[in-house]
Amino acid sequence: MTSLSAALFPVIAAICLGGLLGRTTDLFKGPALSGLVSTVGIPALLLHSILAINMDLSLMADLIVITLLYVVLMTGATIVMLRFCPGVTRIRSYLPALVNPNTGNMGVPVCFALFGQESVALALVISSVIQVSHFTLGVGCLSGDYTVKALCRNGPVLALICGALLLAADVSVPVPVLNTLDMLGAITVPVMLMQLGSSVFNLKAEGARHILRPLLLSIWRPLAGLFIAWLALIIWPFSPPLSDLQAKVFLVQGAMPVAVLSYVLAVKYGAGQEDSPQQDIAIMILSSLIFSLVLVAVAHTLGVF
Repeated sequence: MTSLSAALFPVIAAICLGGLLGRTTDLFKGPALSGLVSTVGIPALLLHSILAINMDLSLMADLIVITLLYVVLMTGATIVMLRFCPGVTRIRSYLPALVNPNTGNMGVPVCFALFGQESVALALVISSVIQVSHFTLGVGCLSGDYTVKALCRNGPVLALICGALLLAADVSVPVPVLNTLDMLGAITVPVMLMQLGSSVFNLKAEGARHILRPLLLSIWRPLAGLFIAWLALIIWPFSPPLSDLQAKVFLVQGAMPVAVLSYVLAVKYGAGQEDSPQQDIAIMILSSLIFSLVLVAVAHTLGVF
């Protein structure tokens, strides 16, 4: 438990620092900083991680396929759960928030803290697939219109494709280029954590219709997410199975809380709708963050990962 606390302390400290700065300064207001991270930091970190460890294409493909399997299983289980959830009139309004975990500015730093630098590339591959889900399942459910336009401008997805092409072509990237990518990507993890803290500490959850419902759904996201991730590993149909590190990273990513992006999309596409879930999602982000950290701590202590 001491080693786990030491590993997670920088994560929690950076989140709290971001919350403090978000409350007292204008550093996180406006799209500039988040745009810098999403268009430069994350793609550079992902591309450097893939190229520096010379990630095997089959390993990358395994992570992509099992993450897609996770999304499908989690979607099915969540639809069934929401059908029996009192007060939920539009399942598709809640579905993206409960299916897509915060694998980016929460999952990547937690994996880095628990498993070290070699886990970053694995976590980022999973995160890229979840980003695709945000802009397909998420936008489609909330707006009623499925579009790939946003994906064509998505930096992490493009970096993932670029890295796969370079590996497939067996291109040797010069060391100065790798060093540049490393330097640019180094800003990503701390800034993402502080952004998360700022976003969470500034969410407005007043006026939620029923506090009990979002709290219960907050428990569902990490708990069901971890179970579905474990189930996906159990029914994995291909050989060989995922490596020990791959499986651990996948389980952690599956147990992450509701993503802040889910709230952003709910606000964007739910404006003016009488039954918009944005207030419930705000509460779910705050509470599921705590539940996820507790779940990760307990699972790590029990040796699950």
